[in-house]
Amino acid sequence: MRVLLVYLELLKNEPIGLMYIGTVLKKAGHSVKIIGIEKRNYERVLLKQVLIFNPDVVGLSIVTPLAGEAQRLAKLIKDNYPAICLIAGGPHPTLLPYETLKEKNIDICVIGEGELTALDLLESLSQKRPLDKIQGIAFLRAGNLIVTDPREYIKDLDSLPFVDRELMPERTIYGRAGYPLENPCAFLMTIRGCPYECSFCKPGLDKIFGSRVRRRSPANVAQEIMELKRKYGIRGLWINDDTFTFDAAWVDKFCDLIIKNKVGISWYINARVNNVDEGLFIKMRDAGCISVVLTPETGSERIRNLVLNKQITDKDVEEAFKICHKIGLPVQANIMLGSPTETEEDLKLSLELVRNIQPCYMNVSYTTALPGTYLYEQYLSEMSSSQYYKEYENYDFGSFKKIASQIPDNQLKKARRFIESKYGKNSFVNRARHFLLYPEFRMILFKRWRTLIFSRHPKPKHFIYDIVAILIGSFEYIWAKKIYKTDYYCDLRMFP
Repeated sequence: MRVLLVYLELLKNEPIGLMYIGTVLKKAGHSVKIIGIEKRNYERVLLKQVLIFNPDVVGLSIVTPLAGEAQRLAKLIKDNYPAICLIAGGPHPTLLPYETLKEKNIDICVIGEGELTALDLLESLSQKRPLDKIQGIAFLRAGNLIVTDPREYIKDLDSLPFVDRELMPERTIYGRAGYPLENPCAFLMTIRGCPYECSFCKPGLDKIFGSRVRRRSPANVAQEIMELKRKYGIRGLWINDDTFTFDAAWVDKFCDLIIKNKVGISWYINARVNNVDEGLFIKMRDAGCISVVLTPETGSERIRNLVLNKQITDKDVEEAFKICHKIGLPVQANIMLGSPTETEEDLKLSLELVRNIQPCYMNVSYTTALPGTYLYEQYLSEMSSSQYYKEYENYDFGSFKKIASQIPDNQLKKARRFIESKYGKNSFVNRARHFLLYPEFRMILFKRWRTLIFSRHPKPKHFIYDIVAILIGSFEYIWAKKIYKTDYYCDLRMFP
């Protein structure tokens, strides 16, 4: 069958889940194409792609913030090509199948992992067999929701083929380096599931990937990385596991293989602060890890543990960042504002935390209660009356929202602007501060600049942007240092 897989808002990151499904279907003999649709021109681009490719099936990958866009896109296809079967997968259809199907733009939802279900589903559609016997799907019959028996999760992730990057447009395969990665870079995952119970993620994640954590072997991951370098000239990797370092023995073996084979690729990862071990992080650094994202989420231990269920102490946070600074591993901090029951005192604790841990860069978002999570279930009544949760487009970590927070809206927005202006990824002064003070940061930037200019797919405009940013930021940094006689800390006096 001819299968067109569609990913909404494809900008910088590769849709790794959709790519796995496309790879499996292609190996089974189906004709597969993946396209990314950006909001500003999706009608024209989508209809053109459908006309050219002439698919039997269109598959949509849907996350909750884009659920409304996905419905409009599906309706556009149905209105113009009613014979095409529309299948939806991803977090939103898995957690809310009836919500996804009720508008009758989408025919079938895939529940949970999609690789084996997609194979089974296409075989049944091609042979016109009834859908009832297919495990792991949902559909409507006479207006009633039918959810079939759940499909068993794939036990051995090494059994999956390496992602076929050629399913993607070339501009995505050779995308620009995400800061601070070298160019070209790619997206990689080694794990499905998470052993922790954060309230803004669980138990929804378990409904998608199961409650048992599964991971590819270190050798399997290392082999794919070497193939990416050989086949595509990849020099940077974003390993986007939620908890890369939760299994220290696995990470240790992985680093041994990367060092032994002299892979020579830079990579960065996400980790929990209570999994930061100095010896392990030194080994990661020596194996090519150039940056770590740590997630304290808030400076309030009460919010962090009683509301968000992170089970992480202030001491854990401070020690983790201290280790990263000590060994010269640039570290990002993720902070969420506007959590339920958060007070102005909690907000000040977050600002103080940022000042104390001195992250190299920041990602600041608003606490979001996504469907299927403990937060969503606990605060559903407050959300139903909130102006911020009326449309699915508002279920985005970057959009302003709050639930049962005691802090005025303008104060939360001001706090986010304040933190980002000092430590955000786009803060000129923060970039200049680290360039001037930290040799390891200069080394990373020099490597990145080299690949931005001389790589297989150069991006000189990003090199020029970096230079201009550092020049401008240097003036502000030097001026601030002159005023405060200290490093460029978040001064709480600047935030009344």
